[in-house]
Formats: sequence, C-alpha cells, structure tokens
Amino acid sequence: MKRLSGFTLTELLIAMMLGLILLSMAITAFSAVSKSTRQAQQLAELQQNAQLLISLFHNELANVGFWGGRSAPAMATTFALPILPVGDCLEPALDSGSFPSQDQHFVTLYAQFVNGGRQLNCLPEPLPQTEFLQVKRLIGLQTPIAEMRQNRFYLETQWQHSRFVSSDSAGLSEHFHYFPYQHLVFYLQQQRVDGDVIPVLMRKRLSRNQAGMAVISTDSILDGVERMHFEFGIDSDADGQLNYQLATTEVPAAAWQQQGVRIISLKYYVILRARKPDPSYVNEQQYDMGQFQFVAPGDHYRRMLVSSSIFFQNNAL
Repeated sequence: MKRLSGFTLTELLIAMMLGLILLSMAITAFSAVSKSTRQAQQLAELQQNAQLLISLFHNELANVGFWGGRSAPAMATTFALPILPVGDCLEPALDSGSFPSQDQHFVTLYAQFVNGGRQLNCLPEPLPQTEFLQVKRLIGLQTPIAEMRQNRFYLETQWQHSRFVSSDSAGLSEHFHYFPYQHLVFYLQQQRVDGDVIPVLMRKRLSRNQAGMAVISTDSILDGVERMHFEFGIDSDADGQLNYQLATTEVPAAAWQQQGVRIISLKYYVILRARKPDPSYVNEQQYDMGQFQFVAPGDHYRRMLVSSSIFFQNNAL
C-alpha cells in the first residue's frame, strides 16, 4: 500500500505556533507605529493651534488703547451715535456697550471669570471655570472713504473731532481720518464637532447687517481651547511703567474704567486640548497658569499650555 506524504500533527502545531508568534509581533509593531503616529499627529495639531492662537491674540490685542490719536472716543458722544445692537455685549453696571454714552463709562478692556449662567448680556452658555475677554479698539489702518466696507463701523477723527460713522453716513469728508472700529468678545463654549463635544474658542463681534443696523455676530474660531486665564499689568502712577499685575478676579471696576490707574499689559494663559482622545495615554499633569492651576482629570486627552504677554503701547502713552 502506497503511503501519502504530508505534515504530521507536531509539524502543524509548530507551524501554527510560529504563525501566532509572527502575527503577535506584527500586531505589536502595528500598535506601536499607530500609537507613535497618533501621538505625532496630536502634538502637531496642538503646536499648529498654539501658533494660530498666538497670532490671533497678537493681531487683535496689540492695538488696545488706539483711538486715532485721541486718548478715548468720549468726544464722539456730542454727535448722533449708532443704535446699539439687540443683545449687545455689555456689563450694565460698568459699561455703556458697543458705543460710548454721556451717562456711562465706556470700558475698552474687560475680563471676567465665569462661574455659570449668562455673562456680559450676550453669552448665554460660556464654559464655566474659565474667563472671557472683551476688547474695543480701532484697527490701526486708516481707510479712504472709497474703501469703507458696508459691514463695518468707523471712527471719524481729527485732533478736535470724533464721530462714529459707517459707509452710509452723511458728511464724510477727506478732511477727517477714518479707522475701522471693533468690539470683540472672546470666550469658550462646548460645541458638538463631528460627533464629539469639545471646547471651542468663540468670538462675538460688532458688525452691520444688510439693512445697516448694528448686530452682534458669533464665530467659532479654534477647536480644542479648554481654559483661558488673564493677568493684567497695572500702571498705578501714570509713568508708563508696569507696577504690578492682577488676575482677572482681582481687577477693580476703577481699573477697567481707567480711573486712577491704567491697564498697560496683558498676560494670557491658554490650555489647548487635542480634539480626539488617545486610549493609550493618561493625562494627570498640572498646568501652571500664573495664579491659577489646571489639573488634568486623568483622561486620555493630550494638552498644551500656551502663554505670552502683550504690552499696550497706546495705553502707556
């Protein structure tokens, strides 16, 4: 009888064992590569967002205190002012809102810690345990009348004259200078993005609609911004030099209203968070944000602390 050639049971078991070992090595190698790739992608995402944030704050805050050669637009109240937008961003006991008033202070820089609930009259659900920042200022770029945008307000100014106008205002003249006016509020809010709930840097902004009315628009600026904290440099003797710093919760109303002291700088601390969790990573780090510390809750999100200072040259002059 002819014998059939083939593998013995022992040979099959050895082959299967070798195959399992090779498969395990391949899975381990793939897992390591995947983990390394995910880490590199998230770090690159955080670094890119950090650069965007620094550029944004530098562009939006560098001109704080600039009013076209004037110390403040108080003289603009002697002319007819635009009607305040519905849902204007203001702190009623502290500030007049988007435009100055003869009866109230016009606060051009203001921040507040969010404990919960509606804030600044225009922020219905800001992220608790963080801070918002309000800025009013002119963009330092003089605009010819022919290049005025329909969706913006401008300050018409001269050494003895100030008036808030738009491209539709009567009496525009080449004898005056025109600078774009901005009223901005930066805050954080939870939003659903691609099925995930993530913290997002938001912006409220004064603009004009097609009918020429003042409105407050809302923009999503940057995903993954989890915390913001601000500390303000105070010039207490009007010599243009920094005397001390105060955290947001320590700044008195008189400082926001520039009574007796001036705010001449801002230091910001921002925690950026990756959009997606990494199951192989556990974050229990403590992040030093000046007078405030943020401790990661042991979750799977990578974070990055971003910090920088901006000196308000116009406020110090």
